[in-house]
Amino acid sequence: MKDNTIHMVKSAFHTPFKTAMEACGISADYYFKKVKLPTEVEDPESLLPTKPFFQLINMVAIDENLPGFGSIAAQMTPWHKVSSLAPLIEQSKNLKELLQTFCEIASHQSSHGTFSLIDNDSEFRFSYTGSPLVKGDIQMELYRITSMIQLTQLACDALWRPDTIHLNQPSSTVVEASPLLNSSKISFSKPDSSISIPIGLLQLPVQLDIPIMRKTVENTDADENIDFSNSIRNIINTYSLTKNISIEETAELAEMSVRTLQRRLSDNGLHFNELLNEAKLTHAEKKLKTTEMPIMEIASSLGYSDAAHFTRAFKRWTGVTPSDFRKEISKSS
Repeated sequence: MKDNTIHMVKSAFHTPFKTAMEACGISADYYFKKVKLPTEVEDPESLLPTKPFFQLINMVAIDENLPGFGSIAAQMTPWHKVSSLAPLIEQSKNLKELLQTFCEIASHQSSHGTFSLIDNDSEFRFSYTGSPLVKGDIQMELYRITSMIQLTQLACDALWRPDTIHLNQPSSTVVEASPLLNSSKISFSKPDSSISIPIGLLQLPVQLDIPIMRKTVENTDADENIDFSNSIRNIINTYSLTKNISIEETAELAEMSVRTLQRRLSDNGLHFNELLNEAKLTHAEKKLKTTEMPIMEIASSLGYSDAAHFTRAFKRWTGVTPSDFRKEISKSS
């Protein structure tokens, strides 16, 4: 990558795209595998590479002939119901507070792009600025603008539409596929993506229908984890939950050659196998402590072909077998 940045996003955003694909009768697993994203995520606070989501949303729209897929995904799982985001905005009293809070915490959800609420004399503009990660990024822009409109509707109603919309992308008939956008005056090829909001709406109270979910949000911020070492650790940690991720797959997700990845790891005093083993040990200990999963099932979930290989690896890391580790935990609890 030109800027040497591996952009990351909260794994919680895996759900909106999975939900939308399944609702449209599409195999979510098929498309997740095509763009190298895990088919399941266990911890919504963990981080995933951002670019595959951009590739996914455009691929589904084209392959499945769903020009409004970006908007569909946003409407099925609004931002205020995304598990990593909802607890952070639920205390907002009015629309201005909601949008300002969202702009402040958005970078903790994704390291790519910046949201802002701009005073533009007679109106405010709820704006997003960020360079596209894939060419022809109209679907992610549809997803983003639809979500921005839905946040504003929390203080108005479902019929509210912005008078004007600015889109970063060139003119496209795809926009007509979204009923939330096509009744507004749209300007294309703008430096940012934004919607207009009358000043009078900003003091309206918001009605946040927050679902029951985890209220304690872990300190895993996307904007603080974009340096090389943290990005690679997050990729390995998240993907090794369900498979035995290889250095080749990790290099592909980081958009660099295996040789470059090895060199940069070495420059940071790191080794791939050590990072992978650290991640597997963390996942194994958590499963042994908090679940009653059989040892064979834990081994399989971490990419081992049988329990014996997993047991030998776990004993090499900790000095005890998984069974003995679980017994010691039971005794101490």
